[in-house]
Amino acid sequence: MVRDRMVMTLDSALSRVSAMLGVNLDWMELRDFLPPHAEPKLRRSALASSFVAALELARMGKAEMSQEHAFGPLLLRGIKA
Repeated sequence: MVRDRMVMTLDSALSRVSAMLGVNLDWMELRDFLPPHAEPKLRRSALASSFVAALELARMGKAEMSQEHAFGPLLLRGIKA
């Protein structure tokens, strides 16, 4: 028997991160892209999916990422086309 788990899909995270990047032009911490009132299990899934979405957006040239020091906050901002 497989239990249902609360997860955020990559497509959902990609849509959420893309939409939020279009609104804000300043650097944002990756955790700012997470659903604000999500349960802890969903937040972990959302963080992982949002990280992969951020990497994909950076690869596509739609966003840039920055991290000042190891294990520090990961920052993200959109690139104007």
